[in-house]
Amino acid sequence: MPKDIEAQFVAAAQARRVPLSDYVRDFVVEHYEEDADDLRVAAERLANRQTGLTSSQLRKNLGLDGLIRSSG
Repeated sequence: MPKDIEAQFVAAAQARRVPLSDYVRDFVVEHYEEDADDLRVAAERLANRQTGLTSSQLRKNLGLDGLIRSSG
């Protein structure tokens, strides 16, 4: 582990008054769970793809149809 990152972990563990190994374990588990959740959501969205909206459809859905005029 790079020394600067190790120093940050040591400082954080000391501030929380926990052993470095506990702090690192909790840090890894927390970030793994966040990444695992992101991957699960991405996989679900890929499995259930929906057609996209055109800008015209989006403006109509938002009630902006007719409010935005092109200049020309």
